[in-house]
Amino acid sequence: MSNIFWTFREDDHTSVRLHPRVLTVLNDMGFYHIARCGSLFVDTHLITALVERWRTETHTFHFPVGEATVALQDVAILWGLHIDGRPLTVDEHAIPREMWEWYCEELLGFIPEATDFKSKTRVKMSAISDYFSGVEITYETDQEIVNQYARGCALLMIGSFMMSDFSRSHVSLLYFLAMTDIEIAGLYSWSSAVLACLYRELCLASDGQSRAIFAGLVSLLQIWAWSRISTIRPINLDSVLFQGPLLGGDGNFLGIPPYGSRWLTQHTHIHSARHSIRVYRDMFDRMDDNEVNLSPYSLET
Repeated sequence: MSNIFWTFREDDHTSVRLHPRVLTVLNDMGFYHIARCGSLFVDTHLITALVERWRTETHTFHFPVGEATVALQDVAILWGLHIDGRPLTVDEHAIPREMWEWYCEELLGFIPEATDFKSKTRVKMSAISDYFSGVEITYETDQEIVNQYARGCALLMIGSFMMSDFSRSHVSLLYFLAMTDIEIAGLYSWSSAVLACLYRELCLASDGQSRAIFAGLVSLLQIWAWSRISTIRPINLDSVLFQGPLLGGDGNFLGIPPYGSRWLTQHTHIHSARHSIRVYRDMFDRMDDNEVNLSPYSLET
């Protein structure tokens, strides 16, 4: 999984060090909570075992005790993304290449080099990261520059782990169309878009057409499995499950991180499976009703 967003932040992967003004804009766009989730080490053996149980006909995992799947509620609770809102639809052929360069200049503040583009709508995430690494945000920075910085962060999150493409290194500029207006960006149903991408990657991977599932959305799938299946869930070692709220640029608190951020704390697998596909397969084959919990989320589960 690409970690370019977390590398760009240059932090310890457990705390947000973006400027409070940037956090406020990300909150308005609907990306603040997912930015608090941090980077997660992915267990590819667990992901593979889950992919083997995915059925494209029903978009569900088939276990001995029945069917289960990642739902919109899971995306909203685990990552804090909006469920309600406008559908995220784009048309790649509606805008010529020259207009995408204009969008980059207006919405990001710079035009990537021609070599940074892959097709007319996909650009290297490293180009975005490199540019904004040299931009310093202060309380005196012009608001438009702060907005551009936040859009850059949002694109890196989308390309790194929310809706990454097969290259793992580029992000589609089509998402710009939902970010032209900061307030309008927060009105889209980002949870629906993420879930659709997850289903697509699972279907491709289960049919053997692609290894796309290992590109980005695996972190969401892993924390869903940890939250729902008790026998593979690690044990948190920290007494505090969630980090606290952060201050925004206006001095107001922006809220606590989403449920998925609980896995940023130190945890152990001493009483659960880890990094063995044969063990995962055997555990799934022997699964009983007491090992799967599909009830609403709580601090105890």
